[in-house]
Amino acid sequence: MRDPKTARRDRRSRFEQRLRGRIPKPPGRAIDPARGQGRFADDEDDAPTPGRGGLVGGVVNRLGPKGRFLAAAVVIGALITAGDLFWERYTNQTAISADHANAAQVGLGHSLYDQHCAFCHGADLVGKPGWDGDYPDGGRPPLPLEGTAPIWRLSDRDLFDVIKFGGQPFSPPSYRNEMPAFEADLADADIWAIIAFIKSRWPEDVHTRQKEAAAEQGS
Repeated sequence: MRDPKTARRDRRSRFEQRLRGRIPKPPGRAIDPARGQGRFADDEDDAPTPGRGGLVGGVVNRLGPKGRFLAAAVVIGALITAGDLFWERYTNQTAISADHANAAQVGLGHSLYDQHCAFCHGADLVGKPGWDGDYPDGGRPPLPLEGTAPIWRLSDRDLFDVIKFGGQPFSPPSYRNEMPAFEADLADADIWAIIAFIKSRWPEDVHTRQKEAAAEQGS
């Protein structure tokens, strides 16, 4: 297979021969073979060569300094965004606490709540009617989780344990607690995300009450 540069040189040589010997010269005008050389020289300049990076190198060379700067900025921005997304995903998958101010964790928790909790506790976290009645033997309807029920008496760790292991292990033997366990369905980080979502719906005074209750239990 012939080298492209050799082929172009051969075409240029044949073109010059035609100019010199085969094309009639107009009266009073001399034909300059150099006029045709520019045509082939341009082809050689534009053609990608191994030393110039091929197609990508040609595009980069045509961008100019400003274009290359903008392209580099776009690439760097894309890498930073990808890194942030990876870090958020990693931290959510390895979370060991609930942070109701973490938008990414709250968003994950919202999605998981809709899948696993909303059927009983309601999409708006208001629970089922009659939850505040007297149920000495158990069977209490699902409680509200948006702050009206006294779940603020439980620490985040207590909430985690109830979601993971169910309510029965933390109730008297004679009391029927129908809160199911999600240990087989949810990873620990998923449970923390659900708690973060639930607490994101609490008013500020409920957060304060939970902190005070935790302080009293710790004293």
